[in-house]
Amino acid sequence: MLKTLHSLKLLAPALLLALSIQLQAQDIHYSQFGRSPMNINPALTGLFKGDLRFIGNYRSQWNKVPVNYMTFSGGVDQKFINTNLKNSLFSAGIYFNHDEAGDLELSNTNVTLSGSFTRRLSTKHYLTAGIQVGGAQRGFNAGNLRVDNQYDGDGFNSGLSTGEIFDNSSVFYADLSGGVNYRFQNFKNRTKIDIGTALYHVNRPNRSFYANSENRLAQRWSVYGTASMGIGEIFDIGLQVIGQFQGPHEEILVGGTGKIHLNQERDKELAFGLGLSYRLGDAWAPSVVLDYRMWSFGFSYDINSSPFNVASYRRGGPELSAVYIFSKVRAPKEFEICPLF
Repeated sequence: MLKTLHSLKLLAPALLLALSIQLQAQDIHYSQFGRSPMNINPALTGLFKGDLRFIGNYRSQWNKVPVNYMTFSGGVDQKFINTNLKNSLFSAGIYFNHDEAGDLELSNTNVTLSGSFTRRLSTKHYLTAGIQVGGAQRGFNAGNLRVDNQYDGDGFNSGLSTGEIFDNSSVFYADLSGGVNYRFQNFKNRTKIDIGTALYHVNRPNRSFYANSENRLAQRWSVYGTASMGIGEIFDIGLQVIGQFQGPHEEILVGGTGKIHLNQERDKELAFGLGLSYRLGDAWAPSVVLDYRMWSFGFSYDINSSPFNVASYRRGGPELSAVYIFSKVRAPKEFEICPLF
């Protein structure tokens, strides 16, 4: 009996955390936020050197506590160049996100379509506006719910009612987001700067599991700046900062990277980079990046620095990313439209 009571006490914080996630939902987030661009701004759709880009992200968080997280994202975006549209181009993409948390398997799955329009302002300056529309499915496994009503005096009894009645264990909702991005790019010294902002969940969709109540998803503001500068022939340094604000939640992350180009010969490109990020009040995230030809692979690991490290043993969790960019040989007329690409 004492052992059972002890187990229930250990489970209580996990249940409270799961309920807090349900009542005040927060969007997914990545420490390698620059490698999941459409999750921080729809205006970053198509904003890369190349023609077609595939992106995959995976994050596992808090495996040492009862309420762990798993997040996966994947997507593809492409440019559509019109030779009759000078100094401008359209881009489009599709993105998929799925995250799951805790014993209740509280999950959120969304698929979004992104579109952007880029205008070349001058030789090195570009402005992009983007929009994102899509739908999402939110649900949980009610069969895994465990509450104190199921304690019969001697121990846990799964045959007793939880006392919780949900009209739905799964809901669907539509979503709308938009943003703008400014880019400065100098190809001569590999310098690139992005500054942007985006507003997600403009329509504040209702995600309640109860038919006659509302649980509106709070809007999320994303504000960021990233810079990459070439130092000499083979070295690059990078700086990144992002602030994301959603209802009572906020995330501010700052970081830096260093990269060395080991081979710059065409079709044999090879580069290696190291980085370190800090999420204010939460975690440090060292990272490593390997670029080979059209591929780029990233790995980082969150090390908790918040009071929650008592439960997580400082093991926030690993994060993986992979990017593949296809580039075709351009006709001179197409390249002149927007040399950013």
